[in-house]
Amino acid sequence: MSRAGGYVLELADQGLDAAEFDLLADAAARQDREEAAASLYRQALGLWTGTALSGVPGPYAERQRERLTERRSAVLESCLELELGLGGHARLVEELTALCAEHPLRESPRGLLMTALYRGGRQAEALEVFADARRVLADELGVGPGTDLRRLQRRILCADPELAPPAPALSRTPAPATVPAPAAAPPPTTVPAQLPPDVGDFTGRVAESELIANGLTGGRSTPAVVVVSGAAGIGKTTLAVRSARTVRAAFADGQLYADLNGARGEPADPAEVLGGFLRALGVPAPAVPEQLADRAELYRTLLAGRRVLVVLDEARDEEQVGHLLPGSSSCAALVTSRARLRGPLFSREVELGLFTPGEAVEFLTAVVGRSRTAAEPTATQETAAACGYLPLALRVAATKIAARPAWSIAAFAARLEDEERRLSELRVGDLAVETELRLGYRRLPHELADAFRRLAGRDLATVPGYSTEQAATALGLAEDAAADTLERLVDAGMLDQPEDDRYRFHDLVRLFARAEAAATDPVSLR
Repeated sequence: MSRAGGYVLELADQGLDAAEFDLLADAAARQDREEAAASLYRQALGLWTGTALSGVPGPYAERQRERLTERRSAVLESCLELELGLGGHARLVEELTALCAEHPLRESPRGLLMTALYRGGRQAEALEVFADARRVLADELGVGPGTDLRRLQRRILCADPELAPPAPALSRTPAPATVPAPAAAPPPTTVPAQLPPDVGDFTGRVAESELIANGLTGGRSTPAVVVVSGAAGIGKTTLAVRSARTVRAAFADGQLYADLNGARGEPADPAEVLGGFLRALGVPAPAVPEQLADRAELYRTLLAGRRVLVVLDEARDEEQVGHLLPGSSSCAALVTSRARLRGPLFSREVELGLFTPGEAVEFLTAVVGRSRTAAEPTATQETAAACGYLPLALRVAATKIAARPAWSIAAFAARLEDEERRLSELRVGDLAVETELRLGYRRLPHELADAFRRLAGRDLATVPGYSTEQAATALGLAEDAAADTLERLVDAGMLDQPEDDRYRFHDLVRLFARAEAAATDPVSLR
């Protein structure tokens, strides 16, 4: 009929498919029985053919088209979620894949597709859907996946039992009774075993080994974090590896290891370390999050309730290890560092000192052979003393002696007597005492490096230990400032404090410091 200069088509209450769609969808939303609700949703969706108001021009039609399209998408997602909950994961994968392709920025369909794939035993494909969502969202919007999608990814990685498919499964086309429903994906079974090999000539450290073992396995309400600290070449890594292997039976879910490179060049990036840990724990590379905080969150989620030992070797400082520590009390961490790490995260510190003279001789014997050291006991003791009972120096000396059967130990001890060439003698292959000392020296701030060199002056190097007052005079500082400088050098592993209020250089550190002083500011040695 015509009205107001136009035409009007009057329809009965259910003569318009959009109105019938709304009636069916609203009825489905009110339905208590999930099967009936899913059926009503499917009836509503069956009314759609093509694009709403296709070919109708004008802004009003465009707004209505957008409204109706959004309404259909919401109803479709509700329907798919219901059917997925009723066990329809196998038959829904194709429809969900098409929906994700049609709406690549919508996260809800991706979550449903991830769940459907996971319930069909296709864990890797489910995680790839997440990785693709992360790429698309980053490229198109510059953002990452939302909380719900990230939480679903973690649940899949942890094989959350609540994600298992329900029974009985819903199917619009009943499946033959002989075809079993797809099984849930099994939980990750990767058990990392990343500890480096142990050394066969491990010597001494009985008390320290016991402290570490008790600290890692003693039982706590928070994760046990034991720090092994000490100067360069003191044997931190060797002791940590031996201790970790000793207690590994208590950590049946695996052992993770990372060299944090804290004393050599550029320290390891915690994000890169976490990426390696996650892959070792069974996370496919595409599913590893991009951001450090997300990686740390996923890492701690995977470790929750598992018994895993984490060994972090050569940490630079507290900040570098913070994200790498497990959050579950069932796990433990063993950290080595030249610096003294302090804070509430660290439950025990074991500070390594030099070998005793007896341990030093025992170590030389283990490497060189008992027949040679027994034949030259005095020369063996002199060699150990010239090495300052430092494990690295003893390792170099023993390796050189063992490699030269024609040498006498006395001849090598005589070579070490010359302080001007002692450091150059303590070098074999990639092992060199001077190299390790230089790495620690280069980490010092400028003012500490300057103090390190000035303290190597003859007036202080010749006494067994010197006081804060003597150091203040040598450095031209007030006593409080000198005391702070000395303590910072002790914390950096470049100075010893064997007695209260008395400080000294280790013999080999003193030789290195004097060489640096002579090369940089020779006046300090006059």
